[in-house]
Amino acid sequence: MERLCLEDGAGTMTGVRILAWVVIAIMAANMANVAINSGFDHGAGFDTFLAGAADPWQLFINNDLVTGLLFMVGWIILRERGGRGLDTLAWCWMVMWWGNIVVAAYVLRAVGQADGDWRRFFIGRLAGVVPAAPLSSMMRLLCGVAALGVLAWTARGLLATGGAPIAILGYLLGFTPVVLTLALLAVPARQA
Repeated sequence: MERLCLEDGAGTMTGVRILAWVVIAIMAANMANVAINSGFDHGAGFDTFLAGAADPWQLFINNDLVTGLLFMVGWIILRERGGRGLDTLAWCWMVMWWGNIVVAAYVLRAVGQADGDWRRFFIGRLAGVVPAAPLSSMMRLLCGVAALGVLAWTARGLLATGGAPIAILGYLLGFTPVVLTLALLAVPARQA
């Protein structure tokens, strides 16, 4: 079977990377706007998402977003088959909660692992992905400290909810995958 190269004449690999970075920049700006003007103290947006169900157009937009993210989760599960299950769970949970900023980060990861091969890009481990360079001890330590920091911040937020169930659920669903992801980066999978 011929190898399709991401570095074809049109510079597809570069285009995919640029698009992913544009999505990350747009979503990071939106997250900064939320953090500055609204905050996460009411459940990381879960209450707003649920409140949108009252408006038919907002419900349509919410469902469109979620179904698109389900397609991405399906792709991630396919690409990660044979890997550490907790990593797959963390990616999928992060995608379903934090949306397209995580999708873009995953696409950047997939491009890096593809090493110019479309099969590796699309089906990952099934085509033999290029393993990522291991994080340095210092980066693993920073990820561990960050996991503890997010955990402490989440605990503070949970206490500040005053027992509001939607806010509690939002905190738990929104920040648990962040803690899990940082912890998994701090304790990488053993190489086979």
